[in-house]
Amino acid sequence: MRTIGVRQLKNEATQIVRTVKEQHALYVITVNGQPVATLRPYSDRDIAGMERGQAVSELQAIERLASAVGEAWLDAGSAGDGEEPAPARARREG
Repeated sequence: MRTIGVRQLKNEATQIVRTVKEQHALYVITVNGQPVATLRPYSDRDIAGMERGQAVSELQAIERLASAVGEAWLDAGSAGDGEEPAPARARREG
């Protein structure tokens, strides 16, 4: 694994990317001598990771929506108007 400063990366980007592509080189990018990123060849595992990340994000959004719907449902039932929520009434009457 090679270490390269961000300035050198900026100045030699084309050559560095070519080296990553052709030689499967790995680089650690530094700023002021501190590692901040890695540059490595792209692979099919990257695609799978992105798809998995997107699926996790979508599942979390669904869980948040389900929680909000559940809370709204409970709030509607405890509005204090003496009536039970329409879905509960429908189940009982159905």
